[in-house]
Amino acid sequence: MSTALPRHFIEALIVFGAVGLPLLLPLTAVPDAVIYHQFVCLGAWGLLLAVGYSPSDATALLHRGFNRTRAAAVAAFAASAALSVLSSSANQVGGAFTLTAACALVLRALQRRGALDISVAGAWWLAGVLCTVVAILQYFAPQFADSSLIATNGSPGRAVGNMRQPNHLATALLCAMVMTAWLWQASRLRARWAAASLVAMVLAVALSASRTGALSLGVLLLWAVVDRTLPRAARWTIALAPVAYLLCWAGLAEYAAWQHAHFYAAERLQANGDISSSRFAIWRNALTLIAQNPWTGVGWGNFNFAWTFTSFPDRPVAFFDHTHNLPLQLAVEIGLPATSLVLGLLGWALWRARGAWRVAGEQPGHPARAAFVMLAVLGVHSLLEYPLWYAYFLLPAAWALGVFLGSAPAKALASDVDAPASPVAATKARWPALLLRAAGALMIVGAAYAAWDHRRVEVIFAPPAGAGPLAERIAAGRESVLFGHHADYAAVTNEPKDQALASFRRPLHQLVDVRLFIAYIEALKANDRDAEALYAAQRLREFRRDDAQAYFKECTADNPAPPFQCRTEPVALTWRDLEP
Repeated sequence: MSTALPRHFIEALIVFGAVGLPLLLPLTAVPDAVIYHQFVCLGAWGLLLAVGYSPSDATALLHRGFNRTRAAAVAAFAASAALSVLSSSANQVGGAFTLTAACALVLRALQRRGALDISVAGAWWLAGVLCTVVAILQYFAPQFADSSLIATNGSPGRAVGNMRQPNHLATALLCAMVMTAWLWQASRLRARWAAASLVAMVLAVALSASRTGALSLGVLLLWAVVDRTLPRAARWTIALAPVAYLLCWAGLAEYAAWQHAHFYAAERLQANGDISSSRFAIWRNALTLIAQNPWTGVGWGNFNFAWTFTSFPDRPVAFFDHTHNLPLQLAVEIGLPATSLVLGLLGWALWRARGAWRVAGEQPGHPARAAFVMLAVLGVHSLLEYPLWYAYFLLPAAWALGVFLGSAPAKALASDVDAPASPVAATKARWPALLLRAAGALMIVGAAYAAWDHRRVEVIFAPPAGAGPLAERIAAGRESVLFGHHADYAAVTNEPKDQALASFRRPLHQLVDVRLFIAYIEALKANDRDAEALYAAQRLREFRRDDAQAYFKECTADNPAPPFQCRTEPVALTWRDLEP
């Protein structure tokens, strides 16, 4: 007992570091505001893999973990990781590393351990409560949001959480609500505390003004309808979550009117703008690209580049680096056959493991149904945005997937698992544990290296006292393995501008904005690629926004010698011709 208790306590701390801490860090960085949240997440899940796997777990995994169903789910992640590597981009290789970590977490969760399940659920509950506190303070007491413990809020009239993204806040709260309901069902959280937590989290979802969050409350309603193993009070509480949301929404609107304050959700509703926030337009553009590149897609990580340099007169005015829909994103980047393979493997694994839902029904308090509902919440969000591009959602999703798949009835006889292991079997059983511990160690080392590597570009945009000249900082940042594209961006957009076309290769395949767009047009012109420069200028003109249109201010009827970007004759090129 003296050794078991500290081990469980330490494990619970590590789990909270993996689940809760990334959602609560008030830190920010440039050029990526939540990059350290992801480093912490990756390192903490790695630590859990490295220290939380026992030989007995490995033996069970050897017997139960590698059937066709579970192998299909792991293969789906592995296929995506391989595609990232084949993109030959260091940043995409970083994504492949995270996807590979997700594979390891699926395998880790296949052998479900009750104490660890409770730790994960408890971490989500605590994270949800603390995210609720953050949301309330950001909205009602913004003077406390000074980035010491509470992140500053750049979106008046709504809460953004310490992730500084309201949709992320809402999805984190919904995952926490799912796990709170399961803790209630498993008698690990008193009913009054669970009910109060759920209501408070609904209020925080309303404060986020997230339409994705509001829509995802329907997932909880559906869960309450179909899952009769939930305690009666818990079923009613989560079933009434949408009603509670509407009441909170109405109350906040009245409060804002009374206090002459902002409530973004009500103001957006009154504005009568595009309800999809340009999603409908970007989906139409993505479907066009899929039709043009159905077999192999535009290439992994290439959506923004291909979309930016394809003619879309009706394009949204914002710059998109993602389609805001996971199936569309896969289809446009890797093609329809590969997308069918990845999604088919994942869907087949879930279908084959559907018995886990029945097992959970026969064993009240079993986490399989809650894990599946959490996946459904993240799935709904993935149809409208890209939460799985963030480690603090991807890795918990991998864990939940592993829990659900690992809960499916095993086809092997009980005697196959419970029989004393032979020396040969014992030797084989060590390999899964060693491999997963090695994966955990690599995640820790990878997170630490990435944090160090990011500092090389951070100083370009936020130089500390005594930092060297900008040119020196840029030169040092360009040596970064994972984040050198940020330094290249600074090199080609700051005077004196680097107009070597090779310098544009990395930043153009991340996100093309107006500054980079104009710099590239000028570089193409300087390098005697006049047709490409004109084609790019015509694509820039399609972005009907002030900073883009300023480049064409000399294109007036009374200008006797308009510059080249004013020409309107068609140029027979495609996005592939715009490669540096």
